[in-house]
Amino acid sequence: MERDVFADATGWAARHLPSRPGLTPNVLTGLLLEAAAPAAGPQPGAGLLVCAFDTEVAVRAPVAAAVEEPGRVLVPGRLLADIVHSLPATTVEVAVDGDRLVLRCGSVRFTVPLMDLADYPELPRFPAPIGEVNTLGFAAAVGQVAPAAGRDETVPVLTAIRLEISGRGLVLAATDRYRLAVRAIPWQPTVDDPWALAHVPAKVLAEVARTPTSASRIVIGLDLADPAGARLGLAAAGRQTIVRLIDGTFPNYRKLLPETAAYTVTAQTAALAAAVRRVAVVATRTAPLRFTFTRDQVVAEAGDGSGAQASETIPVEYSGPELSVLFNPSYLLDGLGAVEDDEATIGFVAADPAEATARPAVLTGKDSGGVRGPGGGPVDEGAFRYLLMPIRTGSAA
Repeated sequence: MERDVFADATGWAARHLPSRPGLTPNVLTGLLLEAAAPAAGPQPGAGLLVCAFDTEVAVRAPVAAAVEEPGRVLVPGRLLADIVHSLPATTVEVAVDGDRLVLRCGSVRFTVPLMDLADYPELPRFPAPIGEVNTLGFAAAVGQVAPAAGRDETVPVLTAIRLEISGRGLVLAATDRYRLAVRAIPWQPTVDDPWALAHVPAKVLAEVARTPTSASRIVIGLDLADPAGARLGLAAAGRQTIVRLIDGTFPNYRKLLPETAAYTVTAQTAALAAAVRRVAVVATRTAPLRFTFTRDQVVAEAGDGSGAQASETIPVEYSGPELSVLFNPSYLLDGLGAVEDDEATIGFVAADPAEATARPAVLTGKDSGGVRGPGGGPVDEGAFRYLLMPIRTGSAA
């Protein structure tokens, strides 16, 4: 096989190996290599499959190869990926010699001890396909929503992206209780009347979304009746990712999404983000970023408690009463980074200024729907919406 193709496949599969090997069975640190004649191979014309499985996520990557003898071997995963990456850019020959895997590439020769294949668990099958989604659109939506997912493993469902599947489209939502991100996108179902809810680990979806691929579509498979646990499958350009879904009750986020806003602020997205980054240099957990909105401007200011202070005035479109609100700058930057429009809109729902700055602010793009002013109509289901809880005075959120 060609070294570049083999290196790409082993490197991609190795990223899905357990990150803390000492806490998992040693056998799961291996990469499974399955070689078969192209006509009868597990992927048409593939020749070789590179597989990884940590009992939660399984991946398969096909590699075009001329197979002389079919077989299956288990090899130390990260070691193999490092070796293949170091090889010259030419043809690689792989063979088994007793209890070792032998790799030859030009004048280079490596031998790697094989692992016990008998203890390796059976990889799950790819779930029955239910539809397809545009690769770039899906990647963009995941990139917008994933930053809002929680990192606290003690509440597993909050580390997931909620995927709502219906004939109208896909809705992705994530929250860590301090912010909420929601995005709806179209897709092409291949089954009648699709409807399902899937809580997918955010880190897995994020990995799929940022992996380069030449495929224009991602195939989605779903099996909610698997005795070993419900699973979602994503396949693009022959590569498969199969992930066990997370159990739990996701918060009823829809009741938090307002249809109108009493006050709206519109600013240049890039300029506002740049100002937040500058001022946040002296922001701290106990002295976060303060936004003070007055007519046609907002003042961003922060201090670190030691005397260092910063402030910056940013022009905006705003004509309401003075509003003063505290935000976590990192959370705000995540939201601004997800806005695809040149202009971002921050909506404050309540008419009373004190109440408006105590309730979640709604961030969206100016031209992508989202929360509208009074009488502006319903929320655009396709809009990206990012709800951000303000920090209460004296809290340490």
